Amino acid sequence: MKQKELRHAMETQFRYKFYNSTEFPFLPSMGIRHIMQGFEAPNEEIGYIGMLHLWWVNEDSGIEYDNPRYFVKGTWNSEWLDTPQEGLKLAIKLQAEQAKVYDENKLWEVHIRNNEEIKRKMLTIKEGDEEKELDNEEKIVYN
Repeated sequence: MKQKELRHAMETQFRYKFYNSTEFPFLPSMGIRHIMQGFEAPNEEIGYIGMLHLWWVNEDSGIEYDNPRYFVKGTWNSEWLDTPQEGLKLAIKLQAEQAKVYDENKLWEVHIRNNEEIKRKMLTIKEGDEEKELDNEEKIVYN
């Protein structure tokens, strides 16, 4: 029960500092959708409290504000991980999932289309040069 209370207090305090930071409203637009923070008490009796994982989802939180600030709609969900190893595994998994922020197939399509366009232009230029050479040969008068 003590660990649950500590986690609640740590999460509340962390979220307060997090929400009041200057960069907070802009994190999703910068591509930062996961935050992980470990908590440990120096006291041997308490020790490792856990690792807090916050992740952003694009959905309405349902909270009504007296003085609303108009930023990106969304909310930060949370979960607690019991060991640092769980946190490391999750971080590696998230890194692998987010390593590619592009679709390889679309890149290949664009690359092929671009190469075909260049090839077509080169052929047009080459055909134009050949026609000019033929015109020049016809105009040459030998005396």
